[in-house]
Amino acid sequence: MLQERAIEGQHAALLPVINTLDGISHVSPILDLGCGTGAWLKRLYDAGYRNLWGVDRDTEAFGAKEIAHFVAANLDADDDLPQLANFELVTIIEVIEHVANPQRLVERAFRALVPGGQLLITAPNIYSLHARVRFLLNAGVPYFEQAAHSTPIELDHIHPIVLEAYQRKIFTPLGLSLLRVWSYPDNGSNGSRWVARLAARAMRLALSDYLPGDTICLLLRKPEQNGIAIA
Repeated sequence: MLQERAIEGQHAALLPVINTLDGISHVSPILDLGCGTGAWLKRLYDAGYRNLWGVDRDTEAFGAKEIAHFVAANLDADDDLPQLANFELVTIIEVIEHVANPQRLVERAFRALVPGGQLLITAPNIYSLHARVRFLLNAGVPYFEQAAHSTPIELDHIHPIVLEAYQRKIFTPLGLSLLRVWSYPDNGSNGSRWVARLAARAMRLALSDYLPGDTICLLLRKPEQNGIAIA
């Protein structure tokens, strides 16, 4: 229940970002890679977007077939998606940390975008002051370790987003421009206990916390002239 509320809150926070993207209208083709139940696509549909597509390997869980096109594929395997192209926006919401090969997933998103199209990626944030202090004290990375309490943690999280590495090894070689980086919630963590939140607030007086939220969000743009060849 806590996780569902957190996802709903994130979707609600992302929607105003989508609504203000240059070149994105209610008829723009939008693709969600790793769409799960289709909750994010439903949120977009309720906001007026009508050309929606989703990809996931779990055909039984998808509950948005009446409002979106669904393609069954395993994003962590070698499944090719040749029919998915000419999208003005591709979203990867809380998925990239699950796959064994994040570079392949971004390349698939890149191929699916029109020149000048935009890519939105979200994942657990390792840059917050809370995450950095936790790593310093016990070498633990939030959302990538077994929880010591009853709050559910996804144990199949594999790769956190390391901005410097992603920029150097994935985004720059593809020609993707990183337009914006932010975190959600913008006032800090919703998942930590009140004592941890209070301690983080106190530490912010002396230490930088420019990405305080639990989730990191990246907005990227594909170049207008597509001269990148992907094998």
